[in-house]
Amino acid sequence: MSTSDIARKRSVLLSARMRFSPETQPIRETAIDKMIEQNLLVGHGEEGLTVQEIEAYGEQSFACGFPVFSRMTILRSLYRLMKIGRVEEMKKSSTGHRRFRLAKDALVELTELQRAAESRFSNVVGRLFRDVGSAHLDYETALLECLCTVFSQLSYSYVKLISGQSARNQILSSPSIRESIRDVARKYNSVDKRVFEAGVYRMFRDSDPGFDAIKWNIAQNYYVSQVLGLDPSGRLLSKEIFHDAVFYLDTNVVIDAVEPKARYHRSFSALGRACEDLQTDLKVCRISIEELKSLVEYQSRILEKVASQIPDDTAPKVSGVFFGLYRESLAERGQVDFDQVFGHFRDAAEVLSESYKVDLVDNGWFDEAVDEEETEELAQRIKAEYVAKCRRVKGQGAAIHDALMLRWIEIEREHTNTNTWFVTLDATLPSFMPRDEDGQSRSMAITLDALLQWISPMGISDDAEDEMAAIFSEAVKRRILPQEGFFELKDFLIFAEMEWSCKELPSEDVEECIHYLRGNAPNLDPTNAVDREKLAHAIAKFFADPGRKYRQEVYRLEQKIARIEEARERVLAETKAESQLKLKEQEQASARLADHKQNQIRDYEARIAGLKRDNEQLKRTHQDETLKRSAHARMLILAPVILLLEGTAVVLAHLYGGGDTLFERIVNSWPIVALALVIWLGLCGLVLGKERIRRLGWPFSRWLQGD
Repeated sequence: MSTSDIARKRSVLLSARMRFSPETQPIRETAIDKMIEQNLLVGHGEEGLTVQEIEAYGEQSFACGFPVFSRMTILRSLYRLMKIGRVEEMKKSSTGHRRFRLAKDALVELTELQRAAESRFSNVVGRLFRDVGSAHLDYETALLECLCTVFSQLSYSYVKLISGQSARNQILSSPSIRESIRDVARKYNSVDKRVFEAGVYRMFRDSDPGFDAIKWNIAQNYYVSQVLGLDPSGRLLSKEIFHDAVFYLDTNVVIDAVEPKARYHRSFSALGRACEDLQTDLKVCRISIEELKSLVEYQSRILEKVASQIPDDTAPKVSGVFFGLYRESLAERGQVDFDQVFGHFRDAAEVLSESYKVDLVDNGWFDEAVDEEETEELAQRIKAEYVAKCRRVKGQGAAIHDALMLRWIEIEREHTNTNTWFVTLDATLPSFMPRDEDGQSRSMAITLDALLQWISPMGISDDAEDEMAAIFSEAVKRRILPQEGFFELKDFLIFAEMEWSCKELPSEDVEECIHYLRGNAPNLDPTNAVDREKLAHAIAKFFADPGRKYRQEVYRLEQKIARIEEARERVLAETKAESQLKLKEQEQASARLADHKQNQIRDYEARIAGLKRDNEQLKRTHQDETLKRSAHARMLILAPVILLLEGTAVVLAHLYGGGDTLFERIVNSWPIVALALVIWLGLCGLVLGKERIRRLGWPFSRWLQGD
């Protein structure tokens, strides 16, 4: 088996969930045993593997940060697995080395696990890259490699942060998704970089159970492996480390926990249960609750100004629970009652206490420290770091809150509990690491995604894994994807302050303008008159070019056309004779086709003319039959009339005619009888009409001709 096959097979197994329950031995030993089993599966054969071969497979499959176990560690794991019937020892090889392989039941179980993981991952790849055809397997391998690279680096930073071994620059550095995509696309010639990039971005951006599960599983497997390599004692994989630990929740963390309609509300419920099982305290400070209330008021005010200014295509890219609740309420009711929509946030402390057993901390120290110079200095550093990292401005109030919380965590560690952390979604806060008495520096804050990985092996039950995957996916999204793909409500405030409607502007121009302002005027405040004037000048200059929306696309297309034209001219010069021959053949074929089509047209016209004649003949025949039937019917009606008229004439002849007998009287009164016949014939002419008389044939038609 080649090295690439081993790496791919091992990577697929990484996308499968590593289960640590039921817990019958230390988690560290369980993790090692599972990895040894996977190595035996990767290199499975009838003869089994020696310890040296298992170690060699480990060097190939534990790439991107996986630890390489010592032979003694591997041997101890094999003994444990043989004891529970998961591994069996084979006969010694000719060289005298002991050989091991998976027992039948373990082999069936792991093979099925691998098959399910491959099927699930292949399904996800099919959804991300629908039209890649025969290159499906290359895209699958490329995506695996990209995900492994990203989460290997991310897990490494998690372990370094939690263990207190991180340098400040390591914390601030996030995995470069663009570099990973670029490197992988270069490696596989059949992978189109733009298609691949769009698929990877979609996997990290979209909320999808299939995407979330794969990201969560790979991240967790890498995290556990990094812990095994960087923490030989296994302390980070023991429940004891969480005993009496205290986690203070940042405002941005509790928002989803408070709002029942928030996307990850249920996930926070699972996190709360896990912390309770691990005897870990969750707390929130009064200043965080106050900041949340202020944030609600601020979001309500800003929504009234900017919500109607956001282009429809940009709206889905605007992050935040508040804007999502606003759009949902607007779609359902046609209007928004902010007191009703944001009501849960005003009772945040009660909701957190009742739902998650989060204790509220209200200490007078915060009132004293808010005006201290040390707090102000730290707040300015936080703002500067945020601008440098995120290309956005953090408000003064938010910076003061974060500075107070970091100082509070430092005080708590010094006087109460060394295992105290500030849990946040702000990836810049863990970089602030004061030095202790021994000169060691340790971060005061931990990001939510790092906490989830830390706590999951010990405290997350199997039935809560999907919920944890969802909240992890959302927490890691902003850290992995480029920041220019995200927008906040305040990004659109400048347009509202300038009374400049951007609703109907091209969304590409609006988004590019926001990026331009972030890069060229990140510290300007749109609510400040002086700054607003500077921003207005920058925006006016930006939009001065009416073709901005199309400038880059047109340039790209022009370059593409130029390359195509150059290639076309070269091909024409090389194959001129062949092209002329093909052109002549095409012309002849076109002429033949045209003749054929013309003949078909003439044939169709002749057939149409014949059909028209037949149709006219049928219409005439039908009309004749109809008139003839009508004439017969009317003649039947007129027959009694002639009898009545002639009968009347006979009666008159009998009464007034001359002669001895009735016959003589009728003969002598022939004018009366003839008059009755004439009257009847006239009546027939009126009732029947010429057309019906003509259809009756001879003698009627003869009579008509006589007329």
